[in-house]
Amino acid sequence: MGALRVRHLLLAAALLGSVALTPAADAADPPRTGFEESDGATWTTHEEEVEFLEAVDAGSPYATVEVIGTTLEDRPIHLVTLGAPAPRNAAQGRTEPVELHICTQHGNEPAGREACLQKLRDLAFAEDPAVIEQLTEQTILFVPTANPDGRASNSRENSEGVDVNRDHLNLGSLEAQAMAKVIRDWQPDISIDHHEYGPGEPILYDDEVLYLWPRNLNVDEAVHDLGVTFSKEVLAPCLAEKGFTSDEYGIDAVGSTDLQQTAGGGDEGILRNAAGLRHVVGILVESAVTMNLTNGPDEATTPGVQLRRVASQVATIDCTLGYVADTAAALTAATAGAPLRKTAEGKRQDTPVYLAGQDEDTTVTGNGDAEETIDPPCAYDLDATQLEAVDEILDLHGIAKVPLGSGARVLMAQPAEPVIPLLLDERNDRAETDATARETCTSAAPDTKTPPKEPRQAPPRTGAGGSGLPATGLPGSLAVVAALATGVAAALRRSAS
Repeated sequence: MGALRVRHLLLAAALLGSVALTPAADAADPPRTGFEESDGATWTTHEEEVEFLEAVDAGSPYATVEVIGTTLEDRPIHLVTLGAPAPRNAAQGRTEPVELHICTQHGNEPAGREACLQKLRDLAFAEDPAVIEQLTEQTILFVPTANPDGRASNSRENSEGVDVNRDHLNLGSLEAQAMAKVIRDWQPDISIDHHEYGPGEPILYDDEVLYLWPRNLNVDEAVHDLGVTFSKEVLAPCLAEKGFTSDEYGIDAVGSTDLQQTAGGGDEGILRNAAGLRHVVGILVESAVTMNLTNGPDEATTPGVQLRRVASQVATIDCTLGYVADTAAALTAATAGAPLRKTAEGKRQDTPVYLAGQDEDTTVTGNGDAEETIDPPCAYDLDATQLEAVDEILDLHGIAKVPLGSGARVLMAQPAEPVIPLLLDERNDRAETDATARETCTSAAPDTKTPPKEPRQAPPRTGAGGSGLPATGLPGSLAVVAALATGVAAALRRSAS
């Protein structure tokens, strides 16, 4: 058995068995969150989080904590970087696997934030050799609270009333801008966006964890397929081993029969899709807030429910850590190859631009998003006024441009090809401006501000999934009736990812 395989087995034992990581003997006792101190009775306050992160930064050689943005109410947005023997910077990190966890974009969904705080602390003070070795081979990033103002007021939106998880194309909020910088500069291979949902619906929609991948049809195929494979073939069975039920987000189902889709389409403003468009395996996870007495009497108390919600998010992080350790070569090959494939696609102008649609529809009602396409241009021209309006947004997305009179030309032949028409074409509902689409171009492709990762040689892939599970079981007519019966709840859920 090779040394690499031995290391992976050791890591799996540490992570999948939820073994508590032991702090280094010569280090101070690791800090505890307010949630832990209260045994799950109260969520960690903003002030407690700041104090906690300061202790992590001061006490661990494996962690650095930096402020990557400030909210309208002057709260810091933190990025925690983990690596051994010391954390790398972004230029160094792009040469190795990078795993990103975005926590609590919606301020009234706090369980992901608590799990991220606990896990970044455990990693920062780890003594387990397998975990430390993983920290030498990859960078792990956490944005513990992506919406600090919303968390402080226990509200879904930020202090301006913006749903940050609909703002990852236009980047109008300070919170979305901070996350865009992280994705641009670090080019993570996989990102987990931690949310919560509820109340659930018995039988139809009641699993303890829901997951979803990038469904936008402009996402690179290999990146999309890894998202499906990770969700269905890695995360779901891993969570089951840890005692948590899971299923696909946004689908009402009875057994293996998918009845109707109620959320989870290809909206480019949602982080899992926006990350996929930028060549990241973007995954949404949602823990259930609904009480589940099948878990035992502890669920009858508020702390019991809250502890279970956080535990399921911790399990998701552990499963992701194990996946990245075991599949680093295939993962980085897909994400590093995507910018090259999309640059070539933009140059050839042979692939339609999808303004609407999604990757699959497994429901018996067939009510998923319908496709809408336009022919791809070679570039978009911006006049001076348009350029001024979108210049900062282009930069945050890593979109390059070349001067054109008093404006600029944005060529499609660059890594950001999937994002460009969604942002600049007036035919897209979310477009920031009505740039002029050009069918033919003579300008050379510009240099991007951040060099893309170098592709790696990946081993042959087997069993990679990309198709949905077929709907089977109930007769079609009965399934339709059952789907219609959940219509009211579905309408309420459509905006809740």
